[in-house]
Amino acid sequence: MSLAVGAGFPVDVPVESSSGTVTLSEMLGRGPLVVAFHRTWCPFCQQAARELAAVKDQFDAAGARVVLVYRDDIDTVRASCTERGVPFDCVSDRDRKLAEAALVSRFSPGRYAAFSPVKLIKALRSGSRVGTVSTKLLEGRATFVIDGEGRIVYARRSVTAADIPPIEEVLAAVRSAADTGDRR
Repeated sequence: MSLAVGAGFPVDVPVESSSGTVTLSEMLGRGPLVVAFHRTWCPFCQQAARELAAVKDQFDAAGARVVLVYRDDIDTVRASCTERGVPFDCVSDRDRKLAEAALVSRFSPGRYAAFSPVKLIKALRSGSRVGTVSTKLLEGRATFVIDGEGRIVYARRSVTAADIPPIEEVLAAVRSAADTGDRR
């Protein structure tokens, strides 16, 4: 199964939300769905979440919903997202079933360390913090934009920890998916 643009996203894999078990298909509305795989302890993930939050009004205008997927248990996810003021749905994929179905591979410690120290300093200066790191939690990161029918219109898998998708690309994909949905 290829998860490139045009392919169907695994929207029926269950994840845990604050209100119980859900699937992304239940979160799909009339507008696009942005699905970003992050780690609660990662400063680059925190920066990426802040960049998404900074354009929340533009996502709202396009009818998009944003879901941040974490590997931690739902209580840790909820506490982390609340503490950071994340304005999106935060869900737990503790068993990595959604990550595996979406072909989001784990980072090796070497690949995680292959980032630019300049980007780490920038992330830390912007408010990120480094949490406790376990090699079991070196999850890869990916961002997808899914249209209202569950098809991928944007896919970006990070190649290093500091590889954050340009917010302009994500917004362009959301707008394109919203425009396509309006024409149906």
